Amino acid sequence: MFNLFGKKKTEEKKKKPVNIVKDLLNADLETIWRIEDKNHFLIAMDGWLSRKCQFGEDIEKLSDAEKVIYFNGQLEAEVNNGGFSQYFYNSSGNFANRTVDSLTAVGAAQVAEILKKALQAVGVNLPENWSERQELLNQVLTEDIEAKLNEFDSEFYLYPDNLEELNCGYIIANKSQFTETAESSS
Repeated sequence: MFNLFGKKKTEEKKKKPVNIVKDLLNADLETIWRIEDKNHFLIAMDGWLSRKCQFGEDIEKLSDAEKVIYFNGQLEAEVNNGGFSQYFYNSSGNFANRTVDSLTAVGAAQVAEILKKALQAVGVNLPENWSERQELLNQVLTEDIEAKLNEFDSEFYLYPDNLEELNCGYIIANKSQFTETAESSS
């Protein structure tokens, strides 16, 4: 058996499949601090924060700095996977209004502005409650609004702010707030 470069694969590698994303998403905090690749670091931190707050169900378990990174990660994952429409419809959208501030906190002013425009395009204040928000979106989303959201998706995909650098820098600057236990939030 050969790999893409024509080199023979070893039997050991063939028997031991590697699922790096699964490993990263399940990493403990001590391991996360040792990850040097920024993208891997952010994937691992997102997995750890998601587990810590039970995937947004218990958001108050996160410190303020942890919330910033959690909100930013949820936005990026959802928009990259299905655009702002998907983000607003899914549970990640529970924090859409707060995510404008979390983007600003890391210095992603341009992405925060895109999110603001997407929120304004919907034309109503989106509630944090998932079922209420879905019901409301089912009433207000028209083809015209969907088309506008698609334009904002395209703006987002240009990455006018380097979210990887900004989020990593924010985490490092606020490392003491990333802890195993819930911290009091202001």
